[in-house]
Amino acid sequence: MVKPTYDVAIIGAGIVGLATAMELLARHPALHLIVLEKEAAIARHQTGHNSGVIHSGIYYVPGSLKARLCVTGRAKLLAFCDAHAIPYDLCGKVIVATDAEELLRLDQLAERGRANGVLGLEMIGPERLRELEP
Repeated sequence: MVKPTYDVAIIGAGIVGLATAMELLARHPALHLIVLEKEAAIARHQTGHNSGVIHSGIYYVPGSLKARLCVTGRAKLLAFCDAHAIPYDLCGKVIVATDAEELLRLDQLAERGRANGVLGLEMIGPERLRELEP
């Protein structure tokens, strides 16, 4: 029996391992690639236990690599989900200020988000918050 040979072995079938495999094969279709996973199914470790948040880039320094990757990664993730009929929910996020100092930080956070190209940012008051979170 001939033993199979591979150009690349990826350890772990979580989101990073599978995304890496997909990207490598998209760029190099002739590549002989194997994904090795010790569990009986994919996404059984960190991937299967995360919160499922699609990060917007609101917290990162404008223009930083993390900020740029959040914004482009979000767009790519949503496009992938749409292309493969994978449901998702863009439920948003509410960040609450409880005093004047935190309100100032919220203003700065909103400005940082706008500078990073984050979509859908809005400052809301107590009335709108009660509508969103009764």
